[in-house]
Amino acid sequence: MQNNPNDPHLVQSQRVAAEESNITPLLILFLFVPELKWLWNGLHQCDSSIRYWLTNYLPITRRSISDEPLMWIEKQAEHLVKKRVKLGYTKRMDLLQLMLESASDDDFIQDQPTSAVANTETTTEPPLVRKLTKHEVVANIPLFMIAGYETTSTALGYIAYVLATHPNEQRKLQEHIDAHFESNTEQDIPSYESITEMDYLDMFIRETFRMYPIIQSIINRQNSEEFHIENVGTIPVGTIITGSIYDLHFNPDLWGPVDPHIFYPERFATKRHPLAWVPFGAGPRNCVGMRFALLEIKELLVRLLKIYSIIDCGEQTHNSIKELTETFVIFPKKIIVRLQRRDEDTQ
Repeated sequence: MQNNPNDPHLVQSQRVAAEESNITPLLILFLFVPELKWLWNGLHQCDSSIRYWLTNYLPITRRSISDEPLMWIEKQAEHLVKKRVKLGYTKRMDLLQLMLESASDDDFIQDQPTSAVANTETTTEPPLVRKLTKHEVVANIPLFMIAGYETTSTALGYIAYVLATHPNEQRKLQEHIDAHFESNTEQDIPSYESITEMDYLDMFIRETFRMYPIIQSIINRQNSEEFHIENVGTIPVGTIITGSIYDLHFNPDLWGPVDPHIFYPERFATKRHPLAWVPFGAGPRNCVGMRFALLEIKELLVRLLKIYSIIDCGEQTHNSIKELTETFVIFPKKIIVRLQRRDEDTQ
């Protein structure tokens, strides 16, 4: 897959986030009427299954019907899980194997407490043991594939735009990197420890995520208690509530006194409300790959900005950020910038 651009798994993963996977009426209904998600999910599964069956068993239909890429990936995941289960014990230690070892044969399971005797030293309440179902294992495979593929590349596109259009902040970031590494030594590979010590690099990336969140709707919760909102009314138990990332990220009460519409990494030097910055979600259901994604971006930026500067191309750069594709993620169709070696800047 890494060496073959035509690998079907790569092609289908790209299609999920591509422009052809535009938001469907069912997805819009799911977002605005989540109480009927069981109905929308059922209709979506039915439509996807019919498309999958027709395109795989009646090839002539491929001329007029396109298969559902997410369904294709899920079917491949099902085959993979069945194959791995059939093989039984394996010494291969990967994410799939870890999930299978934590899985239950039941289709639906409840959280069960462990023996209280074994935990008397640490807690008075027995902890909950939560196993995965086989269905959850299958569902997580495409989630990990797609989430790790698209969101990081989109974030790097936004960061490239910010670097090009904010030369003073870029220069400060380069000086920050130079203070930790030899700028002229391309072989000076940053370590995990050195990257985690770079405060301004972390603030720069977080400010970019604040101004350019990638996921449209990532915070969905169901209230467990009834509560009242002034001028709105009483919210009954079980109501699905979706938080607006843009309202949080551009709220002057949360991000002042500097205007939230101004790119200002130093605002993260001040302690903020823990739920003011939520590009990866919040709580126990936040993005499982958040730390890895941030580390990946930091490593790439250190290697890049040690040697190069990202240059603004005028109208081409400024207009490129306006052409956005909105599917599961919000990403620019292209970001036009120019790379220039830093040793040429002083000539």
